[in-house]
Amino acid sequence: MKETLQHLMELQLIDDQLAEIESRKGSLPQQVESLEQTAGTLGTQLEETRAQMESNQKELMGIEGQLMDRQEKLKKYQDQLYLVTTNREYDALTNEIENIKQELIQLEQRQVDLTAANEELETRIKEMESETDKLSGDLERNRADLSEKTEATEVKQAELEARRTELTGQIKQRYLRKYERILKARSKAVVPIHRDACSGCHKQLGHQKLYEIRQMTTLIECENCGRILVAVEEDEQA
Repeated sequence: MKETLQHLMELQLIDDQLAEIESRKGSLPQQVESLEQTAGTLGTQLEETRAQMESNQKELMGIEGQLMDRQEKLKKYQDQLYLVTTNREYDALTNEIENIKQELIQLEQRQVDLTAANEELETRIKEMESETDKLSGDLERNRADLSEKTEATEVKQAELEARRTELTGQIKQRYLRKYERILKARSKAVVPIHRDACSGCHKQLGHQKLYEIRQMTTLIECENCGRILVAVEEDEQA
């Protein structure tokens, strides 16, 4: 058990150092991830807006052709009015002329709507392009900052993680699971006794409990906070 406790103590020291390394990075990884997600979403929206504007532009070109076609037909039918000889022919032509005029009104209204929509889309595209440029700048700076901080610690981090893997392979699973569970709940799973108290929660310990902890023959948890209690030389000398 003494060896297990020593392994757990070393594991805690390693996890403390790894946590310190992550702390030095601060919130940069989350910021980079958030910026990447925002940039991705904005990029998709920008593509969709450009595609909508292109679609509107194609429809406008089609409407221009339809307007020319309807105007030619209108002129043709209006010219034919002077040539008809029967009321029936006159009524048929005036009906066609009225239908074409209605189509022209609808096409012109659609043309106005699409033109206004494209003006709004163009404004939105400029805003998104400006926002994209700003995001790209922020993302580039944060990535460079994160890379610099990561490079400064990656060798040490790799060494710690390698030793951690080695250690976890030497600890029985039931003790390792207990350690991981406490670490997740308390951020620190193994703590030394200090001045006859748990250094995690400062609860005073009885003489018998202190004796058992210093013997290191069994795994003892603090009755108050649940952390694993160990004795270190500094405490024994105090």
